[in-house]
Amino acid sequence: MTPDKTDISLLNDSEIEAALARRPVLILPIGAVESHGDHLPAGTDNILAGRMAEELARVVAGATPMLRLPVLPFGQVWSLGDAPGSFGISNETVTRTIVEIAQSAKAKGLSVLVVVNGHLGNANAIRDAQRIMREQGVTIANFFYPGASKVVEEVREKPEAHPAYMHADEIETSYMLHLAPEAVDMEKAIENYPDFPEDFGTIAYRWTDFSKSPVLGDARAATAEKGGKILTAALANMANQVAALYKRQFE
Repeated sequence: MTPDKTDISLLNDSEIEAALARRPVLILPIGAVESHGDHLPAGTDNILAGRMAEELARVVAGATPMLRLPVLPFGQVWSLGDAPGSFGISNETVTRTIVEIAQSAKAKGLSVLVVVNGHLGNANAIRDAQRIMREQGVTIANFFYPGASKVVEEVREKPEAHPAYMHADEIETSYMLHLAPEAVDMEKAIENYPDFPEDFGTIAYRWTDFSKSPVLGDARAATAEKGGKILTAALANMANQVAALYKRQFE
């Protein structure tokens, strides 16, 4: 088997020095430890972030220089903080960690960091890190399944539980069935459409305030085929953006 030359954790110093000389795009997968019901593990977001980064390396296949860091395994999980499988850190900690990784990258001559995010709850922290590092000359991109929304609507069979959120549902479970089927127990998949409070969009609620399950939607409708179709589109979009970001370093 040909060793993966994009996975920095598998490279020695000489190999890393050679890779850094090409000023690669640095990839940081980030997820969370968060309850996803009985059919998915608490590490779902970490699995998806890590495997999406691996798939990105496969799709790019050397066309654009890139290095992949290990998955940053903790994120901000306030909304499901009371659920049994959730162990989180603050937005500030997520932001600070990304900023310090980006500063370390800058010290090695890299000016582009791509965050492959598997957890929507990290969005605000990532945005803060983007703003901080922009002032320091480093571009941080946030990839949260870019380009997936159109395909999601094409393949979705069951209604979404909420216009702004999907969690452990038909779509996310399909992602897992495509990327990590060994971690999914479809016999335990459920349908859950909680009654969201009328002021849900203006007041902060823990999801456990109104739902007995972290599943939002119908996980029973998930298939590997749906996940593959959606993620193929997302990965193509990611590969194109990585290529553009790489060129941007030299402009």
